[in-house]
Amino acid sequence: MVDRRLGRGLDFFLSGGRGNTPPAQPAVRNDAQAVAAVGPPAPTGGDEVILAAVEQLRPSPYQPRKHIAEAELKELAASIQQSGVLQPVLARRVGDKLELVAGERRWRAAQMAGLKQIPVLVRTVTDQDSAVFGLVENLQREDLNAIEKAQGFRLLQQQLATTQEEVAARVGLDRSTVANFLRLLDLPPAVQEHVSRGTLSMGHARTLLALGDAETVVAIADEAIRLSLSVRALEAKVKEVLEASKGQPAGKAAKGAKTRPVWLNELEESLVESLGTPVSIRYGRKRSQIVIDCNGREEFERLFQRLKG
Repeated sequence: MVDRRLGRGLDFFLSGGRGNTPPAQPAVRNDAQAVAAVGPPAPTGGDEVILAAVEQLRPSPYQPRKHIAEAELKELAASIQQSGVLQPVLARRVGDKLELVAGERRWRAAQMAGLKQIPVLVRTVTDQDSAVFGLVENLQREDLNAIEKAQGFRLLQQQLATTQEEVAARVGLDRSTVANFLRLLDLPPAVQEHVSRGTLSMGHARTLLALGDAETVVAIADEAIRLSLSVRALEAKVKEVLEASKGQPAGKAAKGAKTRPVWLNELEESLVESLGTPVSIRYGRKRSQIVIDCNGREEFERLFQRLKG
């Protein structure tokens, strides 16, 4: 049976880390008890669901998502005004505060909607588990940009003090996928900003890594944005620059850079970013194919569930 580690991530935390064993019934307190209970340590013997004042909560330092679109928050705030917060946020006690483990969007949207209190599931969670869960939750529910994913993987590796392979196992991804994201952090900060904003795709970023020299990387990145170069065209440009730096005749590699339609390259790259695995599109007038590469049964299951969803 396939171990769906990414899917297991949420179930593990929401079930208290007890596998298939039903979690103990959390204690629910009324408003007065909830506000009073924010400061003192949690009683032993199980989780608590309380109503906590929004100002008693603080964001998690392990949250990989750095930017939340204003439009997303407004839409969620409108829903909360109509129906309230239907699912408690998950938090842990740190001193006299409640630190969010999951649900920062709901917390921010609740404040935008004017709520003074929100339901909170309080659980004892370690720093490592908080870092893992923050990343897994976002990978499952919200698309992080490539740099946020890379920073999340690096933070997770630091928290676990372990290898890329172990990080990949914890979040249910292939090691090469995690390694490709981490390599993005070798790019100059200015180029990382472009990737975060979406002005450069992950495919563009991976191509630029071949250049090495930071000044050259920034210059070619700016040119790619200015000329709206596709990933294929940028690959040809980078190869041309590398050949020129070796004293070889330049321009030869540029031939055929536009043999494929730009829109086809963009579709292909979009699928690569969305699925986190190599994808190739073979387009024809009568018949076309989308080929998705995967390594092993576990990766196949992950991609199947992603496509099914």
